[in-house]
Parts: sequence; structure tokens; C-alpha cells
Amino acid sequence: MKKNLLFLMVFCFTILANSSYCESEKILVKIGKQSFTIKDFEQRIDPMQIKTQNLNSDMKKRLLDQFVREKLFITAAEDAKINLTEKQEKDLERMKQMLLINNYIEKILNENPITDTEIKQVYDNNPQQFATPERRKLRHIIVSDEEKAKDLLKKLNEGASFEELAKENNIDVTKQRGGDLGWAPKGVFVKEFEDVAFSLKKGETSGIVKTQFGYHIIRVDDIEESKQRSFLDVKQEIRRKLEEQRILNLEQQLKKRYNVQVDYSLLEK
Repeated sequence: MKKNLLFLMVFCFTILANSSYCESEKILVKIGKQSFTIKDFEQRIDPMQIKTQNLNSDMKKRLLDQFVREKLFITAAEDAKINLTEKQEKDLERMKQMLLINNYIEKILNENPITDTEIKQVYDNNPQQFATPERRKLRHIIVSDEEKAKDLLKKLNEGASFEELAKENNIDVTKQRGGDLGWAPKGVFVKEFEDVAFSLKKGETSGIVKTQFGYHIIRVDDIEESKQRSFLDVKQEIRRKLEEQRILNLEQQLKKRYNVQVDYSLLEK
């Protein structure tokens, strides 16, 4: 009885498997003497990570029309004896080489993956690397004449509107914005301007600052302090950096293994 049951189960599975196989081998498209099966179509859309069972009827038809169009033009090109150009052949070979390199690197990284412990250690040991820099929201008045700058500073001290004076007098593109320079960290402005701008407190206005662009009066509208980015925010960033370092180390090891020698002097000839 058990043997008969086992035979029946095997028989049923065989029938189902054969049914699925036959279904996939049914001819879906004919173009001239060529035939394309459901399996051909599914293999074509597989790299797109699309499963036909998850698609509605309209989407299936659009993908099938795209498949037919592709096969039709390939057939026509082959009949017309169209070949890739020499450059295209080289580009294709280069692409294959890059895929080979990527697969090799991926294999090496997967054999010894970066651990969360390694990532956390980098994060804990280098807090400054993962902090957002202090930013300041700045506004300025800029004119080309020092005497005019002194006059405007006097008006500010007497209670005049900074924004209005900037709109009336600025000689740069911030004129229409009332001198608004937006948010900026250190390293954006010239040194003379930046040294003063980052020494002021929130709400303070500077004296006259001379730069290569003219005479400035600077105001700090707001300050955003430096903040430590969370571990989760930078985790993938650290992982990529560690992987890049591992790849560089691998390159050095391979250079030694294959005794790489490069004569850079030949580039100068």
C-alpha cells in the first residue's frame, strides 16, 4: 500500500513538472521562421526583476510588445548583415571586463564581509568625521566705496533696516534678497569675510570688512551648531569606505603577487 502511494505521489509530481515545462515551451511569438516561447519571454524580462504572475494584463501586453519589437529589429538587422563597429566591439569587451572585475571584487568581499562591529569601531573612534559642520545663516551689505560703507554702518547703528539698506545699496546678486547669503559652513567665503562672520554671535552685526569684492557689513541671522550624525545615518557610508580600503589593500597584494612593474617615464616621451 505504501509503495503504491509513493508511486502515485511521484507520478503526480512528474505530471505537474511536465505540465509546467510544456507550458513554458509553448510558442508565444513567431517572426518569419523563428519561434519564441513563453520561456524565452520570461528569460528576457528576468534581468528586469519582473515576474509575469505579478503583472496585470495590460502590463504583460506592453512587455510582450517590447519583446516582439526587439526581436523584430534584431532579425531585420541580421538579415541586413549589420554588425557592430570596431569601437562597439571594444566597448562591449570593456564592459565584459568591468563585469568580470566587479564579480571578482564582490566574491572577495563576500568571503570576508565587513562586520557591524568593525563599522561601529570606526564610528566610535572617529567622532569628528561623522559630525555635521557648524553652519551660519548670513546676510551682508556690500559696496565698492569705503566712505559709503561707513555711512551705511552709521545708519545701521541708528536703527535702519539691514535688509532695506542691502536692497538699496548692494552691488552683487544679493541686492534683491536684502543681502541674504543663505546657510553656509566654513570654507565657502574668502578668509577675510569668513574670519569675521564666524566670530560673531547670533544677531550680531560686524564692522566694515574689506575683501577683494568690496566693503562688507556682515550680520549673523542664525547659527546651526555642529551635530553628531547617528550611527544608523552613517553606517552604510562607513561600510563603503571600509570596502574601498579593502579593495585598495587587495590591489597592493595583487601587484606583489603578479610582480607588477610600471615605467611611468615612458609617458613623458
